[in-house]
Parts: sequence; structure tokens; C-alpha cells
Amino acid sequence: MKSVLIYNSQASGDCLLGTHTARLYKQRFPDSKIYYCVRSGLTPTTAEGEDETASILEVLQHQEAIDKLGFVIHTSKGPMISLLDHSEMPQFDEVIEQHGWFSDLGIVRSQSYQLFNRHGREHFENTDTSFSVGQKKELPTDHLVIAFPGPLDWNRKTKNEALRLSFLTRLKYYLEQNNIRARITLLGRDVETGSLLESLQKLNNSHLFIGPIGLPLHAAAGLGVDTIAVSSVYPNSYDTPAEYHSGWHRAIKSHIHCGDYRCVTEKLYDKEITNTFEGPPTKWGFWPKKCPHTSNGFSCIYNTSPEQLVATVADWYLEKGQYLWTR
Repeated sequence: MKSVLIYNSQASGDCLLGTHTARLYKQRFPDSKIYYCVRSGLTPTTAEGEDETASILEVLQHQEAIDKLGFVIHTSKGPMISLLDHSEMPQFDEVIEQHGWFSDLGIVRSQSYQLFNRHGREHFENTDTSFSVGQKKELPTDHLVIAFPGPLDWNRKTKNEALRLSFLTRLKYYLEQNNIRARITLLGRDVETGSLLESLQKLNNSHLFIGPIGLPLHAAAGLGVDTIAVSSVYPNSYDTPAEYHSGWHRAIKSHIHCGDYRCVTEKLYDKEITNTFEGPPTKWGFWPKKCPHTSNGFSCIYNTSPEQLVATVADWYLEKGQYLWTR
């Protein structure tokens, strides 16, 4: 049996996306034994400055094709791997590192790029992620469930609490005016008492997720939940489910925009395969509040309008949502 180590040194959402590589690898090599390791000190944006490595590992334990889980700790003697079951580490026949992604491959396909030359790119082209949260999906049929991030995750990214409150007000008005029975489920450590896994289980039983790019959004797509994404500074083709996943997915980009993504530098697989870690470089991070290239000085993220979001919810309802419940 072939022993394979996949080490993902990225953020929490990327660690979940990286398990898709394990699934594709196991499909290609069914007899392999896959060890999946992440870095210690992981904190999803749905939590506040806490080490959530254990919570994330609890989620990863449920993912298909992973045989053993662990995390990497840095010691005076160098990095060491600690497996959750405290078993001995084998000699690995293959090591796959997931430490960055590329604009031309997108955030999901990039997780497998080291395998393109080794085993044939055609085996790792599929980007339809599929995740598990350890329970069957149970969707109500007498009302809709719309999942939405709490203020912590939303405001870390959009920097715009007024947008969040205005959208929720307009969403409730739209639902009431159209006699749509719906429940809004808030997700995040600031609005929940349970674990990350329990939060994702609530997400799994939702019809629609609306929120910024991040772990809950990527998880929703892989759980078969429809999504409306508030984009980061990147073009939508880089990292939104609308571009990498089948199903009903849309991405919102503000109309107040520089038009040519001046703050983003392409990171191409063929040219910069070893140059930089993480994603394509940006001048002011993924979620800036201000931008000197827009008409009002605020970023395209901050400028997202509640009208855009509600209009997209209306599109979803007309195309799909109205058929998911019975009045």
C-alpha cells in the first residue's frame, strides 16, 4: 500500500478545499493510504483570534479519502508531524504540498498542481468539491432556510456593518412582500455556541448561503447548498463557486469598481510555480476598505450594495427557490 502525505499550510478554508485533492488521488490510486496534515494555530474568520485547529480537524475527519489526520508543529529541531491517533509516522512514498494557488488554475484546481506532471493533469481537473459533515441533509419543505454569517466574519471582510444590516432589513422585507416563509440562520462563533462542525451541519440543512468568500461559502458549495458570494478584490474566476462548482452559484461584484483589477497581480501556474506562497498578490490585501481607483475612494467590496444582494436572492427564488418549499 502506498503511503501519501498531503500537507496543507494555508488558511482554514483552503484546508477544507485541499481535501478535494485527497478524494481525486484516492480515485486514481484506490490502494493508497492518505495522511492529511495542516499547520497548527488555524483560526477561521468565523472565530475571534482563537486557535481552532482542533475544531477544523474535527471537520476534516469526516472528509472522504482521508485515512489519518495530523498537524505540523515547529520545534527547535524543525517541523514535526503529530498524528491525532498518536500512531507512528511511516516512510512516505509521496509528499504533496498545498501552500499556494494560482490565478489561472483557480483556488480548487491549484490544490492539486504538484500532481499534474507526476500523474497526469487530466486526473485532477475536476473542481466539483464534495464535503461531509457526518449527517444526512434534512431540508424542510414548509419553509426556506437561508444561512448568513454573523457580524464578525462579515465585518472582517466587507468592513461595512451598515451593508449587513441594510441587506438583512431589505431581505426580510422582500420575503414578507412576496409571502415567502423563510428562516435566516446566522453562522459564526460570535452568534453560535456550538463547534465549527455543528455550524456546518446547520449550513448543510440550508437552501441558500449568502456571504463573503471564505470557509462557510466554500463549504456550502461542497455540501450542495446554493450560494451568493460577496467577492473579494479578485476577479470572480479566481475563487468563487460560481466559477468552479456545478449547481446554482452567483458572485456579486460592486458596480463601483476600477474595472481592471489594478490592485491584483496575476500569479500564473506556468510562470510562477515556486515564486510565492498563498494566492495571487494584492496591494492592499484581499479585503481592503479603501481604494484610490474608485469614484468614491472605497473598495469594490465596501461598495457592494444591498440592492444587488436582494436582486440576486430574487433571481435565485424565481429560478429555483420557489420550487423548494410548499406554501
